Amino acid sequence: MARIFPIKGIMYNTELDNDLGKFLCPPFDVVDDNDKNKLYDISEYNVIRLENGKSFISDDNNENKYKRSSKFLNDWLSKRILVKDNEESFFILEEIFENNNKYISRSSLICNVKVEDYKKRIVLPHEKTREKQKKDRFELMKNTKAVFSPIMSMIEDKNKNFMKFIDVEKTAKPYISGEIPFMHKFNLWKIQDKDKISNITSLVKNEKIFIADGHHRYETSLNYKQFDAQVDKRIMNIFSSHDKGLLLFGYSRAIKNLNKKNLENLIKELSSKFSVKEISWDESLINWNQSTEEIILMEFRNKVFTLDKGVENISTYEKLHGIFDDLLGKENVINHIEYIHDNVSLKKKIENDEIQLSFSMNALSKEYFLDCVSEGKLLPPKSTLFYPKLPTGLVIQYLYE
Repeated sequence: MARIFPIKGIMYNTELDNDLGKFLCPPFDVVDDNDKNKLYDISEYNVIRLENGKSFISDDNNENKYKRSSKFLNDWLSKRILVKDNEESFFILEEIFENNNKYISRSSLICNVKVEDYKKRIVLPHEKTREKQKKDRFELMKNTKAVFSPIMSMIEDKNKNFMKFIDVEKTAKPYISGEIPFMHKFNLWKIQDKDKISNITSLVKNEKIFIADGHHRYETSLNYKQFDAQVDKRIMNIFSSHDKGLLLFGYSRAIKNLNKKNLENLIKELSSKFSVKEISWDESLINWNQSTEEIILMEFRNKVFTLDKGVENISTYEKLHGIFDDLLGKENVINHIEYIHDNVSLKKKIENDEIQLSFSMNALSKEYFLDCVSEGKLLPPKSTLFYPKLPTGLVIQYLYE
């Protein structure tokens, strides 16, 4: 049984500024140093300072980004830049974003979710994780006693009652609206009516919760629960699988730092395991990560190739990473791979000789995703990109509310 709860959130003071969006940011895993500098400049109160602040050469155990995040949080609370809610609430978030010259809307419920071990088959993962990212998120939680970035999750919602509830609530005037730097516009509604809270809680209780994005953050919460058993809830955004605005894209790969022998062996293995065909580059291919055709586009030495896996009942991600793991070793792959969520950036990297070859990955279908996760199958890291990423800092979870 999935258990969700309203939350006494920490939020930016609505009396502070008409443009609250400038205090928000994308999640930590898609903000590079250049974006970080821009977010620092946008506002001295941008949540990037809490979520993923700057590091300095002089940092040590007593002074580092985690300690600074804690200081910023406490300072902003004392100045009422951030304000703790006195009442428990659910929130509905509507995001309005552009894709292929069309404006799209998607909506989710923001709530606390009971942290459950995977073996209970209530919260279901689909990706393998790495210790480095989990250690980073754990240190942030331990120092700040807070969570700034929600986990994106999905329920099947077979009868669509969950989605219908959200649609009805969105007919009211939003609690706040805004636009987030480098992201999109949003509307937020607050639900405090006890009958409505009871209703939405009952709609979710018989569902399984599929993690769409945020495996490292969820597993960090599992680890934190072992550290402190009373912290057993995690803020999430829950989407209905029927929400047409919930887009699933591919997550591309860039390969770098291979020696000549390994590079030659990789090309040989790819030619052996895939049907390889050279094609001419076309600008429309930049959006290949939105295609559900089970073919990879590879760019190598100024040439573009299609890699067709054939009729095997396995995703392109699993087949490709099987080759990586066999050739380089599972523990060593991380030293040679970069995950790119933006194919324009991927194209620039290969053209500027920053990487040796690139793989523009196709998107998994939602059906394959749900079937795969329901079976307990784990995909390679970054096999899904639910587009766009969720904003950070809209509702902050205090761990000891």
